[in-house]
Amino acid sequence: MKMYLSNVFIKEWWGKMSLYFFIVLIVYSIALIIKTKSLTKKWTFLDIFILLVLIIFSGIRFNVGTDYGLYYYIYNIYISKVFSLNDYYSTKQEFGYYLLSWITKNISSSRYGIFWTSAIITYIPIYSRIKKESKNFTFSILLFFLLGFYTGSFNIIRQWIAIAINFYAIQYIEENRKKFVMLNIIGSLFHSTCIIAMLIQLVAKKIKPTFKLFAFTIVLGIISTIIFERMSFIFNMLGNLNPRYINYFEPRPAGIGLKLLFVLRIIVILYVLLFTKKTEYQYDKTLLIVSSLFMMIGFTNVFIARIEHYFSIVLVLLLPNILTQMELKERWLYQYCFTVVFLVVFILSLIYYSDLIPYKTYLM
Repeated sequence: MKMYLSNVFIKEWWGKMSLYFFIVLIVYSIALIIKTKSLTKKWTFLDIFILLVLIIFSGIRFNVGTDYGLYYYIYNIYISKVFSLNDYYSTKQEFGYYLLSWITKNISSSRYGIFWTSAIITYIPIYSRIKKESKNFTFSILLFFLLGFYTGSFNIIRQWIAIAINFYAIQYIEENRKKFVMLNIIGSLFHSTCIIAMLIQLVAKKIKPTFKLFAFTIVLGIISTIIFERMSFIFNMLGNLNPRYINYFEPRPAGIGLKLLFVLRIIVILYVLLFTKKTEYQYDKTLLIVSSLFMMIGFTNVFIARIEHYFSIVLVLLLPNILTQMELKERWLYQYCFTVVFLVVFILSLIYYSDLIPYKTYLM
């Protein structure tokens, strides 16, 4: 009887998740062709095909993601084809998102157009940087899915546009600081947290990833968690910039999922500090350590935890690039272990995180 119930449970959840795995399989297979054909350093129709799959799967979804209904409502109720500051104020969103919505309204008659344009300006910057900097293209693409970055944008749409722009901008932080800043200013027009991320990233550029930094970050995280509820004066200042953000700083304790992810993050950080050369990818390691701080504060308020994505997304480049430096057998061993662990994380995120299943489309 127990085995029967177990089989029913597996079939039920697999049926709900299968479309996601189908997309992962398609994209990974095309990425594998790109790698085997040595096309990772130049753009071809295969790259366009991958982007189309990512964009279409996101664009045609219907009521998938916690915030979907809100964005649908704002786009169809408050946005008109006539540019209006009154419409902008009514949306209570950042100006960049209103502008994107207004442009979309004028080029598309679809009620779902905003989900298409949001997907376009989210996935193209992320994919472009992966294409340019990853030394293990297929593993980077796989991590993009398994770490929940692809499906993350199904929920916090505006912030993921900002994260994508910020992630793309980081490549210029050293060689073209003005371009880095300008891109992040653009990102902040979609979500204000982009400015916070940019400032921290500028400071982090001067900090080396050491165990002292890691220990300091953990201590700072503990202190920040304790005093979080006593920082109302700072939250009121942020509320003056955008009253909607006052709600974001109210105590909203995280569930067990974030705490388990934090433990996994600590393991990954210890791995990159202990088993890789100190001189390799120092900046990415520093950003990864910083991500743990926002995860800890997120124990008290889940909205703060979202900021960690600006920093943890470096994993799609950091892990593949680090593993490339290893001997073949060792590389495959670690890659296999990371894949299995993150696959479990991906499955659990689909089941428990923000209404991702069942996947539905407005076409059917």
